[in-house]
Amino acid sequence: MKNNNVSFTSKIQFVPWKTFCSKKQTPNEILYFHDTPNILKADEFYSLDIRTCTGGGITKSSTGEGEGFHFWDDKITQRKANDNVISLIRFIKNPERGLILGGKRLESNPLSVPLFYKFKNMIAQRVKYLTEFSIHRFEDSQTHYHYNAKNDVWTICTEYRKSDKSPQRAVNSLGTLRSTFEKISIAPGDRLFMGDKEILPKDAPDIFQ
Repeated sequence: MKNNNVSFTSKIQFVPWKTFCSKKQTPNEILYFHDTPNILKADEFYSLDIRTCTGGGITKSSTGEGEGFHFWDDKITQRKANDNVISLIRFIKNPERGLILGGKRLESNPLSVPLFYKFKNMIAQRVKYLTEFSIHRFEDSQTHYHYNAKNDVWTICTEYRKSDKSPQRAVNSLGTLRSTFEKISIAPGDRLFMGDKEILPKDAPDIFQ
């Protein structure tokens, strides 16, 4: 039931891999096939291994709706980018919030960054409040996400290695978040957590819109 007196927000929480694994019990996994949009509307969903691809979702907390996506960075997706976004918007009318993440600068994947920003710009035209974690800095990095529409929570695990000899780590602080993505932008009203610790606008005024 919609309550016009409530200001709906999303909670975005970065966690380590072991914590994230407990979220994968839902059967609603968004895979990453080349020949489909890879879009799913459900009360709960997740997607893994977003590297050079673009992932995220749109939400409408006032009606308890959520829809996720995982778009490839290939020529097929490039040709169908507009159709993919139209398909995304089709099942949630007037989405209130969204989240987008991914992309990576690699010579072997020249479409990754342009497609990320293409999707971001198209989604931003339709969604007023869009949080972004754009462009993985490290060649060996990947992000997994989970969304629960019942409590409007995004659970994210971003793993990275600074070099081939470095151990794999997960984002667990504001510092590691900054070092892992080129740009971080938290939409008005969204709340950012590192584990159970909330990062407030006064802690990082440059990343809060």
